[in-house]
Amino acid sequence: MEKTQAILSASDVHRAFGGVKAVDGATFTALRGRVTGLIGPNGAGKSTLMGIVAGAIPADAGHIEFDGADITGLPPHQIARRGLIRTFQLSAEFSKLTVLENLLVAAPAQKGESLLGAELGRLYWGRDEDALVALAREVLDRFAMSPKENELAGNLSGGQKRLLEIMRALMARPKLLLLDEPFAGVNPTLAREIEQYLLDLRDEGLSMIMVEHELGVVERLCDPVVVMAQGKVIGEGSMREVTARQEVLDAYLIG
Repeated sequence: MEKTQAILSASDVHRAFGGVKAVDGATFTALRGRVTGLIGPNGAGKSTLMGIVAGAIPADAGHIEFDGADITGLPPHQIARRGLIRTFQLSAEFSKLTVLENLLVAAPAQKGESLLGAELGRLYWGRDEDALVALAREVLDRFAMSPKENELAGNLSGGQKRLLEIMRALMARPKLLLLDEPFAGVNPTLAREIEQYLLDLRDEGLSMIMVEHELGVVERLCDPVVVMAQGKVIGEGSMREVTARQEVLDAYLIG
């Protein structure tokens, strides 16, 4: 992997909770324009590492570089403003807002949210809001969710809430999208649709890191693949390369 290809690099990252090493010297690289898979048995430290990358969990030690800049220790909102956007294992929609409203609140730097915008009113921010509504409807159409535009987000199915998470992330115009188990709890038909949406986004050049347990999905979507076990990175490469390593097989078979 050439350094020029990397959009994110994590080096020797550590994090312990009460003496338990959740992340123990993890080092990996995510490539620009690819889906980097992050796999490993339960308790391997994958979600903790993603929390550190996104700024939600402070690292005890280590270094993280994103898009050519050091983001180590930055708070989540500053990292998000740089274009690193995260989705979560558990959906976090605003259940009492409509699907369209959920998309609109995810867009950053809206003029109407400022003090000046409150004073000047729609004349100041109306054109930008109209553009955001148009963008949100384009996203809804892309994900075949237009019929749900005015549905309360809390009424969506589990799979539709997963789609909403991805759509909200896209409204933030990410350079790198962190997906934490985007297929968890999704029925097989919708899972295949989400998989195709992610393939399309990848082919359009969006960089992603995906934590996922379903290895068939990882094999179809991800290259490279990073394997974690007991807080350490124990393999990095193509799916064929990492699954040929004995320590990776031991991690899955023995735990």
